[in-house]
Amino acid sequence: MFYVYVNKRKGRVLLTSQRLRDPQWRLVAVHTSLTAAKRHARFIANARDYILEWDLYI
Repeated sequence: MFYVYVNKRKGRVLLTSQRLRDPQWRLVAVHTSLTAAKRHARFIANARDYILEWDLYI
């Protein structure tokens, strides 16, 4: 599973393979495919002009 999180305060989008428990990050999507998760994360980052980060443990 791949998770897409958004932090509006910092202006960042995070793509990760682990669940977060930090309240600053809001879960916006869960994908089974890395390709779909990357596409979704890039779309959000481009639309809102946010920084895209990834932390993948595959």
